[in-house]
Amino acid sequence: MFSPLVRKELQTEWRGREISRVEGFSDAVFGFAVTLLVVAIEVPRTSGELLDTMRGFGAFLITFGILFSIWYRQFIFFRRYGLEDRTTMILNAALLVVVLFFVYPLKFIFNALLMRVVTGERSIALADGRVVPVIKPEHFPYLLAIYGFGLAAVYVVFSLLYRHAYRNRDLLKLTDVEAYDTRDSFSTNLWVALAGAAVGGASLLALLSFFKGDAGQYIIAAIELIVVAKLIRLRATRKKRRERFLSELSSRGGAALSPG
Repeated sequence: MFSPLVRKELQTEWRGREISRVEGFSDAVFGFAVTLLVVAIEVPRTSGELLDTMRGFGAFLITFGILFSIWYRQFIFFRRYGLEDRTTMILNAALLVVVLFFVYPLKFIFNALLMRVVTGERSIALADGRVVPVIKPEHFPYLLAIYGFGLAAVYVVFSLLYRHAYRNRDLLKLTDVEAYDTRDSFSTNLWVALAGAAVGGASLLALLSFFKGDAGQYIIAAIELIVVAKLIRLRATRKKRRERFLSELSSRGGAALSPG
């Protein structure tokens, strides 16, 4: 059992209780990004148009889920720390730019993948009558790179936001547990960013002639596996490491620990 002081520290204080102008602007940007994802601009006029429109609903749901998870992470950050300084605003602006830039590529990627998996279609008829592949084989590495680097960009921004909050832990008067969770959030977000960068970088490496042979493919696979394995291990041990920290804090009777 934890001491009363430690149990009190387990309750993370929400320092941002009111919606700030930064959050209000962010919500507007996220709303605009969701608008860009709408399945159809106009109401279908025929049953055929309706069925064609509904084919994109799966990609809409997946991309909307990704956008919502990003919005929720941002919401939690501002509630936990309530920061509104220049560095926070710049990093938040960078996050919004990434969201707006990658919303269309994300929807296209998931729409193309769902078409291939669900219907088996690999081509589409254009308005001029030409039938072209939805994804050209030579373009696939670039699409994976867009997805990987887009994921990396989002989580790099989040890692920098938590790093900034940790640097201001004295100003924010973070408890020992809050400081630990802030540092842990920084490292976790950074490793997710590295995983995304590994996917994007490996996709581009596959385009080089040196990596097109079997040896090159093994090198690329090894890079991806090392980063992903580290991320999985980090996630698997995250709860145990936190429990170990809390046990140490409890054994000291709730005495303040230096958040290193």
